[in-house]
Amino acid sequence: MITNRQKLVRVAAALTAMGAALSASLVVGSSANADPKQYSALTGYGSDTTQDVMNALSGFVNGRNFTPVQTSAATGQVQLVSWDAFPANQCIVAKTGAPTILRPNGSTNGRRILSRAFGGGNWPTGTGNPCGHRNVSGLVDFARSSAGPAGAGTALTYIPFGRDALTWGYSKPSGSPVTNLTPAQLNSLHLTGPQLISGTVIIPCGIQTGSGTYQSWMQSIGISVAPLGQDVGTAFCNTGLAPGGIPDVGGRLQESNGPELTVKANALATTSNPICDGVAGGPAVSCANAQVIVGFSASQFIARSNNVAAPNPGPGVFLGAINGTDPVNGTAPNLTADATFYGNATFGRDVYNVVASEVLEAPADARIVSMFVGPTSAVCQASATIQQFGFLALGANCGSTTLTGPLVS
Repeated sequence: MITNRQKLVRVAAALTAMGAALSASLVVGSSANADPKQYSALTGYGSDTTQDVMNALSGFVNGRNFTPVQTSAATGQVQLVSWDAFPANQCIVAKTGAPTILRPNGSTNGRRILSRAFGGGNWPTGTGNPCGHRNVSGLVDFARSSAGPAGAGTALTYIPFGRDALTWGYSKPSGSPVTNLTPAQLNSLHLTGPQLISGTVIIPCGIQTGSGTYQSWMQSIGISVAPLGQDVGTAFCNTGLAPGGIPDVGGRLQESNGPELTVKANALATTSNPICDGVAGGPAVSCANAQVIVGFSASQFIARSNNVAAPNPGPGVFLGAINGTDPVNGTAPNLTADATFYGNATFGRDVYNVVASEVLEAPADARIVSMFVGPTSAVCQASATIQQFGFLALGANCGSTTLTGPLVS
């Protein structure tokens, strides 16, 4: 009986051979060492939060070249190819000779496509996909995830490589903003909706539910994400055509996207709306002084404010403090992570590259091990680049393989 792993090895070998044949037909007499590295690269998809740092480790991001990480010489010095999470609903060709597939958007979908590649079934599930429902065996080597496993299991292994932190971002077009909230206030805002806090109407917005940041943020403020969408207090902000005629500004927000938050705030600033009257009391009032907030990755705010990642949060978008502690130090473009905030057990979080556990079983895939596993792995050794993108390095804990979870349906 041929195992899934044997099938994957055959598919990968076939794709590599196709790429090599194509290269040979274009450049007669070229050596094997001159073949483009993407033919043999480890390919991954998933989280917005870690896509920029993984792109840097792949060699290029936001108009800048970086030295790509490579596996050991014994494994052929394999590099990384890391696909962005956005734009969503787009068809991509992941490897030479492969069929078009739907771009996975967010941590959950990165883990889903990895699960399809190793657990069977087509990507994506459901109906109406413009790219077709594809067998993706051999097309996925790892998934980027900003959240740990959502349940018990051993099919997937979560390999940490950096430390992030979660807080809330805000935009307030005019007037003095509220800059500090407690966990209890954040919980109440997301469960019950807009509130008047310190004289300001605060309106919470929701993150797209396929995001690992959505999962982690909800858990950090004490709200279940099973089933999804338990942050019912964000419904007003999420609604495409909200009460009072606020124009369609895109529903839930892409994670850590400052410009989208600004669009929401600016739409409210020109609107008289019952939501503000209901919160503030008295006669009908304008929402002009309302403050819009959303869960935000501190590492992404740092990297984007320091212009090593995109999009820049933009003017008027800031991070708030929780219980009086700010998540970042300094001013842009020289922001740094606050180690105390990142070390918080509730709001700090590790970020991961996820692989199928079977590739770590004997005989392990030496490329995966050399790239991701242990503090001497290629990724973990790139600690300077990891910190440049707003994460804290993990030191001896980098590359651990002790955290596992089930396949993602």
